[in-house]
Amino acid sequence: MITIQGFARLCGCNTQTLRYYDRIGLLTPARVDEWTGYRYYEEDQAMQFVKIKSLQQADFSIDEIRPILEDGDDRLQEAFERKIAEQEQKLARMREIQKSYLNEKMEMQKMICMLADFMEGRADDPKLLEEFGLDIPQETEVNAKVHEILADWLTQIRNASEEIARQADTRVLDTVKTVMENLSKGEQGDKNLILSVTGADSENGEEIPADAEKVFERSGWAHVCEWIESLPHLDGGRQSFFQFRVREDSPVNDPGFPTMMLAVMASRYDILQDGIFCRVGRSDDGLNHVILLRK
Repeated sequence: MITIQGFARLCGCNTQTLRYYDRIGLLTPARVDEWTGYRYYEEDQAMQFVKIKSLQQADFSIDEIRPILEDGDDRLQEAFERKIAEQEQKLARMREIQKSYLNEKMEMQKMICMLADFMEGRADDPKLLEEFGLDIPQETEVNAKVHEILADWLTQIRNASEEIARQADTRVLDTVKTVMENLSKGEQGDKNLILSVTGADSENGEEIPADAEKVFERSGWAHVCEWIESLPHLDGGRQSFFQFRVREDSPVNDPGFPTMMLAVMASRYDILQDGIFCRVGRSDDGLNHVILLRK
């Protein structure tokens, strides 16, 4: 018989491995001294060790290895063939996923850029410009700033499309496709496109915090330009949440409105990094309403 140290040297492993195999019942010592607790192995147990090590290297689990250990070489080879077939199926599936990923990635990038193009085109929409009082012939400072912010933001979107596409799953791709289809038909349902511009540490902005403070409210207006000058000064360090409920025929229902609203706010106040959120929905009383909350 061989001591555990000698058996470990024979097998090219350490004693911790042998103790682990003993503990899980894969390779039990031929004898354990009842007084000293020393483990002793037979030389032919080294073949059992080779079998265990080979099966583990071939990605067999411990539960798969146990019933195979007592089989002869013929059964062992059959087990290897089954494992090879499984791995080949997994490899084929991985290749399919790889190909699908590349296709979906390119499709996502295309959709993101199309969406950015659509929103960029909205920057010169006469109805939206009129909504903010920016339809005067000459180029105003605010008008120029709005276009500058939009151009910078849309450029960032296009540049980030590679990373967005890499991280997006099929559900995200389907969502972008649906948005593009609705936009192309001039539809966006009861909830118009929600756009958020936030700092790196901001929340996603889809829900207005319960403790947000209402700082401004107007109802019954026809155009945003009627009240936008009455907004309180938006100092930095706080998130801003614009919530619109408007008539069906209002230009605010245009999918490009949230983008324009945030760009106009950014041209007036340096608060983009704090987080600005704009949500638009339909009113149920035939009037236009706006609420601004801050946190």
